[in-house]
Amino acid sequence: MTKIKLQQKLKGSKFIAVHCKGAIDSFYKALDSVSPAKRKSFERAIILQIQRLLELQIQRLLDGHRLSKENFPQEGNLPVKKGQSKAKKFNAFKRIPIRGYCWLSETHQNTYFISHYVYKDQVKLKDKDTLRVGNNWNRIEVNGDEC
Repeated sequence: MTKIKLQQKLKGSKFIAVHCKGAIDSFYKALDSVSPAKRKSFERAIILQIQRLLELQIQRLLDGHRLSKENFPQEGNLPVKKGQSKAKKFNAFKRIPIRGYCWLSETHQNTYFISHYVYKDQVKLKDKDTLRVGNNWNRIEVNGDEC
């Protein structure tokens, strides 16, 4: 069986997902909290969930359906750009007990940036996670720094 590893970039037929600096390391750190027997299948499931997002986005654009709020909920607000009236949202890949926070870029066409992953044993979004997503968003969307 081929070993599946989380990659810096995952490509769908139209959309891509790019991990920010440190995001893959944060995934493996969060994965340490998952029982050793389940780690490989959990890693495979996260990869498949990201790939499914990349493929489903095309269908969503065509027929107006949103992805499942159960597996890809809106989690919090991104920083507000100058001239913007209200904050856009960031989402999470939800694979209990790990979440991967991401946003659809406005400056990189058809690209999702995955900020980081956390082990999450509570429902409430932590301020430090919102801040980390916001810092990555500013670095990429405002300052033009690549992951």
